[in-house]
This record gives sequence, structure tokens and C-alpha cells, in this order.
Amino acid sequence: MIKSSLQVLLVEDNPDHAVLVRSAILKSRTQKYEVDSCISVEEAIEKLKTNPYNMIISDFHLPGKNGLDLLDWLNSEKIDIPFIMLTGSGDEKTAVKAIQNGAYNYLIKDDPALFDVIPHAVDEAFLRYLAEQQKERYEREIREKNVALEKANRELKKLDQLKSDFISSVSHDIRTPLNSVQESIALLLDGIVDQKTEKGTKVLEIAQRNVKRLTDMINDLLDFSKLEAGKMKLHIGSSDIQILVDEVIGNLKVLADKKSISFKFDLIENFPKIDCDAERLLQVMTNLVGNAIKFTPDKGTISISLEKAGTDRIKMIVADTGVGIAKENLDRVFERFEQVREKTIKTSPGTGLGLSICKELVRLHHGEIWAESELGHGSRFIIQMPIHYSVREEEKN
Repeated sequence: MIKSSLQVLLVEDNPDHAVLVRSAILKSRTQKYEVDSCISVEEAIEKLKTNPYNMIISDFHLPGKNGLDLLDWLNSEKIDIPFIMLTGSGDEKTAVKAIQNGAYNYLIKDDPALFDVIPHAVDEAFLRYLAEQQKERYEREIREKNVALEKANRELKKLDQLKSDFISSVSHDIRTPLNSVQESIALLLDGIVDQKTEKGTKVLEIAQRNVKRLTDMINDLLDFSKLEAGKMKLHIGSSDIQILVDEVIGNLKVLADKKSISFKFDLIENFPKIDCDAERLLQVMTNLVGNAIKFTPDKGTISISLEKAGTDRIKMIVADTGVGIAKENLDRVFERFEQVREKTIKTSPGTGLGLSICKELVRLHHGEIWAESELGHGSRFIIQMPIHYSVREEEKN
């Protein structure tokens, strides 16, 4: 039973009959009703435009338009509420037409038991309406869930394919430097190359570079595994981000010098210290600057800038004069198992997890990271994060 009263519109031009029908409706023992009445279709339409009724009971014979005309208007306006038609004896064709047009029931006005039947018919019509509404709601929810499941299934298939491609790519990428290290060691151990000669030194340098590649790949895989499992813990402390930027530039200067790439970074006086895990933030900045070196042609420029974003956040921007990223690929650069690389510059392969890891580490600092770029016009990677770090409720466990 609905706690509030249901609003019934009675369309009946005979005032005595209207009183009797109203009295019969109010005898319902299962539901409370309030009955509003009018004497014509035109008046009913005006009432329906301004009042939210739960049911309509209408005589067929009315002055001017008839009850079927009212039912047709409801259908044209897509107003879905229970409709009961009152007809005289001999109006069976009218009653059948009313049912075909959507009426829930029809009652014969000349039936001696009419006023005993009315409360049951009204209750039944309303319960049927509720059941149909609930059925439609369930069917709609099922359709929506099916669409969501189909979408999720497509995403899972895509993710599964990406994982397969990723495993295949990583297996190949790990095997390549590993083979190179093995060959370098073999050349030295077999005495084919003397490590004291210039050629021997070059062989050792090749082995060292490939060991570093392997180390970077393994570290990426370990970090990614921790982040996926939610086991990455930050060690927050107050840090001077300008010192971290200087450290990144110092660490990567040798790589930049090999391509005659220049760095641009201007210190800002009294720039605020921030709460962060210095090692993890250093990892993020190293990845961004390292990528900038990788995809910037010889004699290019990499600019690193810092600025305050409002009163409680800072922004760091790593901009390069490199090949840029196509606009359709910008949303993919931070995705797992994705490697969005323009082919105009030959680069060493990696796991493709670097930027995905950066995004998660920045997120753990309650920050955001995004990319801005246009193919052929360089790229800008922007990090925005709070100056002060506070543990959120969901992070306390």
C-alpha cells in the first residue's frame, strides 16, 4: 500500500452518478484515494496539464468529445497512467476499442453491482500499473547492465590482448640486451677481445648500457606490480623541488650532451618546499626528462619550469622541442601496456610502463599529470600537486 493518497481524476457529466462513483472509490480498503472530478474531455485535458494524477476514470458519453477521444489524447501526449472506461450496456465495441487503445479496464454503468466492483477495479488497475512499471524498470536495468557488461567484456578482451602483446614485447625487449651482455662477456672470456684495449673498453661499455636497460625494465615491472597490488607506500617528507630538478638534470646531462640537447631551468627565489616522497618524485621527473631527451632531435631544448597553482598547489612543466605526440594518442600515453611512440626518431625499446607508473605515483601524492602536444611541435608534460600532503581516509588502512 502506498502511504500517500493517490489522485484520481473522474470525468463524468452526470453529477449524481459522479457522487456515487466517488463514494465507491473511497471505499477501497487497500489504498487511500482522493478524487477530483470534471464534466468534459476539454476540462480533463486542462486539469491533466497542471495536476499529477495517478489514474483516470472516464465515462464514454460526454458533452463534445467522448472518453475514447480523451484516451487518444493521452496516447498522443505519451501520458502513461491507468485509464478505466465507464460504458453503458450495448457499448461492448466501444469497450473493446478502449482496451485496444490502452485502457486498463472497462465497467458497465448499468451493472447493478457496479459500485461494489469499482473499488476492486480501481485497486487492481493501480496494482497492475505498478507491476508494469516495475517490470519496465527491471527490463531497462537489465538492458543497461547488458550494455555495461558487453562494454566491460570488450575492455577485458582489449586488456587481455594488450597484456599478451605486452608480455611478448617485454620478453623480446629483455632478451635483446641480455643476449648482448652474454655476447660481450663471451668475447672477453674467450680471449677474442682484450679488455685492456680500446675495443675491449667499447665491449664493456656496450655490456654496461644493456645491463642498465635490463635494470630499468625490471624496476618498471616491480613498481608496476606494487602499484597494481596497492602495496606502494610513500615516505613523505619536506623537500625542495628545485634541488630535485637540479639532481635530475645532473643525472641526465651525459645523455643530453650526446645529442647536444640543452636544458633550460631558472631557479625561483623563495619557492615553497613541498611534502612528497623525494625518491618517487625524482623517479617521475627522471622519466619525464628522460623521455624528453629520447624524443627530442639533436640540438634541441628541454625546458623545466615551476610555478605556484593557487595558494596550496604547485605546477611543474617539462617541455621539449621534440617530435610531439599526435592528438589522438594523448589520452593513451599514460595507459597501461601502451607504447605511443612516433617513428621519426629511433629509440631503445622499453616496457611502455614508465608513464603509467608516473601517473600512479603522482596520484598517490594527490596530484594530477597530463600531456599537451601537437605532432611536430614538441610536448609538454604537466604535474600539479599539493604543497602539503595529508593522508586521506581511504589511505589510513
